[in-house]
Amino acid sequence: MNEKIRILIVEDDEQQREPLHQLLTVEGHDVRMASSGNDAIPLIYGVEFDLVIVDLKMPYIDGFEVLKFIKGTFPKTKVIVLTAYGDLINIEKCKKLGADEVIGKPYNIEHLFSTIEDLLKK
Repeated sequence: MNEKIRILIVEDDEQQREPLHQLLTVEGHDVRMASSGNDAIPLIYGVEFDLVIVDLKMPYIDGFEVLKFIKGTFPKTKVIVLTAYGDLINIEKCKKLGADEVIGKPYNIEHLFSTIEDLLKK
């Protein structure tokens, strides 16, 4: 693949966001970051991302709203929800809103990377 995969990480916790950004960048992806849903939405308008990785619990505009916005505006964009609140109700709500995958925190980085690879092949 000649063109870099465009990924957006939407995560309010810098200790979660920064290491993931570094790992995905080292893998050769074009990675952008947003620390809130408020910051993410203008970025999504400006760049058509291949994949968005979004946290659920964020202030103001939460991950559910970001997910709903992405799937309503760019339905082909793949979305992985990373959350510490991965109970059945939240997983079901994410799936209904169009999440391609929901992964609980703490997560295994190899599992996340294989999920990313699988989603981007579809």
